[in-house]
Amino acid sequence: MTRRRRFLSALCPAAIAAVVSLASALAAVPAEATTAPSPAPVATATASTTAEAGTPTPSTPASSTPPSSTTASSTPDPSSTSPTSSPAAPATAPSTASATASATPSATPSGTTGTSPSAAPAATAAALPYPVGGAIGAVWTAAGGESSFLGLPVGPETCGQPDSGCFQAFEHGYIFWSPATGAWAVNGAILGTYAALGHNRGWLGYPTGPETCGQPSGGCFQAFQHGYIFWSPATGAWAVGGAILGTYAALGHNRGWLGYPTGPETCGQPSGGCFQAFQHGYVFWSPTTGAWAVGGAILSRYASYGHNRGILGYPVGPEVCAGGECIQTFQGGLIGWSPAQGTTVYAMSECNTLNNGRSVYGANGSARVTFAIAEAYGVTGVTAVNCFKVAGLFVPQWITDGQAGKAGFKAPGVPSGPTRYDYSPSGSYTVTEAFGVGNPGTALQYTTLNPNSRWGGNPWTPTYNTYFESSSWVGYDENMWYFATRSTHDYRQGAVINYNRPPDSEIVQDAGFAIFLHENKSPTAGCLALDDWAVVDFLQRSRPGDRIIMGVRSDLFR
Repeated sequence: MTRRRRFLSALCPAAIAAVVSLASALAAVPAEATTAPSPAPVATATASTTAEAGTPTPSTPASSTPPSSTTASSTPDPSSTSPTSSPAAPATAPSTASATASATPSATPSGTTGTSPSAAPAATAAALPYPVGGAIGAVWTAAGGESSFLGLPVGPETCGQPDSGCFQAFEHGYIFWSPATGAWAVNGAILGTYAALGHNRGWLGYPTGPETCGQPSGGCFQAFQHGYIFWSPATGAWAVGGAILGTYAALGHNRGWLGYPTGPETCGQPSGGCFQAFQHGYVFWSPTTGAWAVGGAILSRYASYGHNRGILGYPVGPEVCAGGECIQTFQGGLIGWSPAQGTTVYAMSECNTLNNGRSVYGANGSARVTFAIAEAYGVTGVTAVNCFKVAGLFVPQWITDGQAGKAGFKAPGVPSGPTRYDYSPSGSYTVTEAFGVGNPGTALQYTTLNPNSRWGGNPWTPTYNTYFESSSWVGYDENMWYFATRSTHDYRQGAVINYNRPPDSEIVQDAGFAIFLHENKSPTAGCLALDDWAVVDFLQRSRPGDRIIMGVRSDLFR
């Protein structure tokens, strides 16, 4: 394709429409931007619309304040090659007062005429309306001079620009130069967007390379000191900078699953945030959360909650997928997706402390963890949170209230002691066995109780803190059948919490015994008690090795 034809293609109706749509975004575009991230977008061909032969090599540009943040966030692609189920962007975009930008490629940068950026102008034809020399002349000559896509000069070289730069206008574009970046041409729809953002006086700064085409969907891009402008026939030309550009770069720029930008970065959002729309998703940023992309089915569900203006707030991490499921974490909750169930919104809860490391006790490989949390010592009431994994992250199955020992919890590492002291132990314990009057459908080893069912409570006996059967009820042994069949039906269904017993530890005599999760939600002699439905659901969902973490909140979380 010749340079002349490429210039004409830049003025095709789609590109002209994109150019016309840029003017009113100036109020929504931040005044400054950050240094463009490395690596740059992958180019398959250098555009012939901008000559680079004979031009100075651009140096690393100086950074300044970005449009969205001072730190560019780098995140892996949440779904490898495409977002989950990849629906189109939601019909209702995030709420904003920002309008679409508009500009014409012929908009003229402000400045004054001055000396050439190089020591001496190159010789030019006497017929030229304005002389073209120095580094700018070298670029123009390498592009083909007056027969190039730029055409004839229409004004003198104008210096006195920021960072000691210069520019010169031609029939179909500009060449900008600064000591730090060298001389590069800008034209077409990309020039339209660059003009709308203030040319070299705007937050993008000076161009640092040529317009590069041969991109997916017939697109092009051009690099500037503090960002990029991306263009495609379907989307028009839009600038991307700051932390949003950092995330966009980490996901492969225009070659990644987000595709091309479809609008400007829009700030003035809750909590000082910004967002930018792309073909297949959005990138949201706030000072406290950083910049994260949201796409696919998760984006559609997020949109139904009001995007960053809804109760979910901003994303705080990438979409992660495992085992055919995906999930993404937001300030106010998580959105999960699976082929069978579609999307599900999960409340933010203590389960998330297992994901972010704030839980003192880890899951230790368990697929399901249940917290029992008291707010202070000496308090018998607890909040019970049953957590399970979606794509490797813990989310709540249910949250309910319950009861612990009548005396509350002992401190971590301190034995709860005999049940007559009414203390519950603090710590993290596995669950491997269950009991009751009939198996409700649990995968745990289940003991069906009978009139001879006992639990050993007499220290220094072979049966201490174990199940056994006897026709007598001696000392501190517990008659499990009695507690299962009396009117309060405490042991009608229950699970053994492996405190002071294998497989978690060896049995220490008189350190405490019979620590169960059972029915009859009332203060206990050291056990945990929940509503009947919660105990049955716990048993039905449990697998050997699932874990119960119990104690006072300040001891359980960092």
